[in-house]
This record gives sequence, structure tokens and C-alpha cells, in this order.
Amino acid sequence: MKSIKNEMTQRLGGATAAPAQGMAQNDPEFEALVNEISTLISEGKLPEGFDLQAAAKDPDLLSLMREYGAAAGIRIYAAEQRAEEAENSAMERVSNRMRERSALPKSTRGGSAAPAATNYRNMSSDAFRELMQQMKKTARDGGKTRL
Repeated sequence: MKSIKNEMTQRLGGATAAPAQGMAQNDPEFEALVNEISTLISEGKLPEGFDLQAAAKDPDLLSLMREYGAAAGIRIYAAEQRAEEAENSAMERVSNRMRERSALPKSTRGGSAAPAATNYRNMSSDAFRELMQQMKKTARDGGKTRL
């Protein structure tokens, strides 16, 4: 079967010239599709951003146009392409979000709670003296000690 792109180029290029020689050889259904597509192009009724040359290579477009007509087939095809792009975009966003979450720092303690407060009343004298020395050293170095 002839490609729609070649036939459209011939039709649009020679719209005022004599009819193409191969037109009599085509089947009437194909001719009707090509006529409808050329009408859509000339009237500017193709969906926004629709690339007919790229889409003409896809056999799904031709089957949709044969089933629903050129105008509806092109609209359905364009809608399916937009839906597929949106799905791919959503999957990419989810994938990026998962990568971002896995890059966050993780706790090495495995869910343990904060250490218990120091019990100064039941502390031994030696431990208390050691703590006081540590606090004095911190104060000399200019640091602050929180109890």
C-alpha cells in the first residue's frame, strides 16, 4: 500500500495541476482517507502539535483512521499519544521521587529512643567528679554545657 505521506505530498504539491497518474490504481477507501486528511490540513483542523509525518509511520494511526474516519482517528491517536506521554512523565516523576528519598540520610541507631537523662542523685562520687572536670574543661574551651 502506498504511504499516506507520499500521497499527501503529491496531492498538496499538485492540487491545481493535473490529477496524479496513479490515482486510478488506489482503492477508494484509501482515496477517501487521503482526501479527508488533505482537507483537514488545508483547513488547519489537525490537533495542536500533531506531527503527521511522524504519525504516518505508525500503523496504529492508519487502523484508527480506517475504523473511525480520518478526523476522529487522528484525534484519537493524538489523545492516546498525549496519555502515553503523561503516563511516562508520571512514572518518571515517581522514579525521581523514589531516588530522592533513597538519597536521604538514614538513622544508624535503628529506631532507638534518645538516651535517658543523667541521674545525678544516684551517681557515684567518682563519676560526679569526672563529670565536673569535663564541664570545667568545656567551660575553659569556651563551650556551653547543658544539663
